[in-house]
Amino acid sequence: YEMVELPDSMMSTTLWVGNLNEFVTDDMLSELFTQASSLKFVPACVARKPNMESMRYGFVAFRSEEEKEIAMELLHGYELQGKTLKVEPIRDHEKYGRIRAPQKIVDYAVGPIKRQRNGELNTLRRATSTGTRIRSSQNNDDGENRYSKLERSERRRARLEKRKSRGRYKNQQRKNSRATRLLP
Repeated sequence: YEMVELPDSMMSTTLWVGNLNEFVTDDMLSELFTQASSLKFVPACVARKPNMESMRYGFVAFRSEEEKEIAMELLHGYELQGKTLKVEPIRDHEKYGRIRAPQKIVDYAVGPIKRQRNGELNTLRRATSTGTRIRSSQNNDDGENRYSKLERSERRRARLEKRKSRGRYKNQQRKNSRATRLLP
């Protein structure tokens, strides 16, 4: 997995799980930590090298800080496949800075980074773990929509005309006219 810096919104609700057996999978880790959550599925990911060999630690993201605390108390020292788990909260490292986690778990928890229409990366992700989204790309600074209703309808009409000029609609019209000629 590609490792990325953990976003601020995940710092308070994510756990680091160490001393994992090399054969522990993401699903096994998720099933274990659902005991401490009210959800049916908890996003969990084992850190892996590029050749998919386990790095013997992983990350688990929770919905709230309370669930995270319960999981730490419940599963710290738990034995999984012959190894005693270390379950700790995530902290920034003094020497290396922000901790890096697999992109898979970050994308699951806060959403992936997507490209904008102009090709630039959109680095805005969900602001909180509750699911609210920042939508500044669609709004101006004063909070109004970028296009008025009239401009939107004109843009829609122009797109339709562009499609028609490509021939897709002309072919459909030909097919429909042939079908009407064949009918008695």
